[in-house]
Amino acid sequence: MVDDAAWRVAIAQRARRTRNVAVWSIAFFIAAVPAALIGGSAESAGALLALASWLLGVMASIWAFVLAFRHWETLPAATRWLACLPLLVVLFLMAAAVIVTALTRPTG
Repeated sequence: MVDDAAWRVAIAQRARRTRNVAVWSIAFFIAAVPAALIGGSAESAGALLALASWLLGVMASIWAFVLAFRHWETLPAATRWLACLPLLVVLFLMAAAVIVTALTRPTG
């Protein structure tokens, strides 16, 4: 039978790893903003750096989301929210951008 202390340590390590991945995803998303503002045109190095940083943020947020759902029952509620919110916010903003683009498209 598994020792209770060892089980608690494993849960704490799992929660810490999930938090770290979620925080890294947020850091990548934040790092994309100044690069996009400085970049200007689509061909500049700043725009490419912003795109690369944003894609790394998406990958990290998907990873945090998967980690949270794999260990949903053992994670504290705050860690669950921290792991799920970056991906949910990005998906919400992408859906809003698609809706705004569809509604503002010229009909002629």
